[in-house]
Amino acid sequence: MKKIISIICAVSIALSCFGIFAYADDAAFMPYEDSKFFEYGDYDIHYRVVPAKGEQKGRIMMLHGFLCSTFAWRNMAANLSEAGYECVLADLPNFGFSTRESDEITVVDREILITELMKSIAPMDEWIIAGHSMGGGVAVNIAIENPVEALLLYCPAPQSEFPKAMEGIMTSGVMKGIMNAFFNYGTRIDILVKLIVFAATMDWEFSMNYELDGITDATQYDGFGGGLCEMMFNVKATNLENADKVACPVLLCQASKDVIISSTMKEQMGSAFPDAETYLVEGGGHQCIENRADELCTVAVDFLKK
Repeated sequence: MKKIISIICAVSIALSCFGIFAYADDAAFMPYEDSKFFEYGDYDIHYRVVPAKGEQKGRIMMLHGFLCSTFAWRNMAANLSEAGYECVLADLPNFGFSTRESDEITVVDREILITELMKSIAPMDEWIIAGHSMGGGVAVNIAIENPVEALLLYCPAPQSEFPKAMEGIMTSGVMKGIMNAFFNYGTRIDILVKLIVFAATMDWEFSMNYELDGITDATQYDGFGGGLCEMMFNVKATNLENADKVACPVLLCQASKDVIISSTMKEQMGSAFPDAETYLVEGGGHQCIENRADELCTVAVDFLKK
């Protein structure tokens, strides 16, 4: 039995390495025509800018959720751009096409990386921050420490620290190899990916017509699974105890059919921001920023006008 497990692990690692080397050969790899990279320490943070149409009314940093990337904001960014807002979409470390963390990386908090990216574009008090799911927890931490203009939270998920006792197992070469192989090859099963999209959106038609490359290109890129293993132990917990230090207006959007975020998480965010303007996406799933973008854009623009 042990011999079989060893063989499986070896094959998994070999397959994941093949996926990494396939991309590494392309030194000029650019995920999108508008891709940019922000260098900070050992990190290259991938981001994209969607310019405002007409007179610019504001500037929004948009932070995606777990297993997502800048692609998840494509519909919201297009709508907000039409409404006069410049949108900057960033891949958090280990996601999309940003640097994967490893033993060779000097770790920097993702809040610092995004804050420095924002400062490189404009002063912090000119920014609105939008965060979805995991990105909502990151957005809250940034807003606690910085004088931003407004905070837009979509199905936000407060982050917590992973038990250190598990670090040796989860960051081992074997586990990273298995995770890399899973994301490199498991995401090639189209129906599986579509079912995951359905669970996240609760919208069958939208899921069946989903542009899968928007997910799979990133999850099959440069050791995605291994980066997640490292990330678990580098995450800064969402500081909800100091949420009262957020001085800007807050919009808190939840979805009635969200099966990803627990009721406890929803209650935590609601309690942390009792004065927030709230909105419920009736019949919407966790990934409502994608299939209910028109609705949520209207809500955001009305909120920002106030």
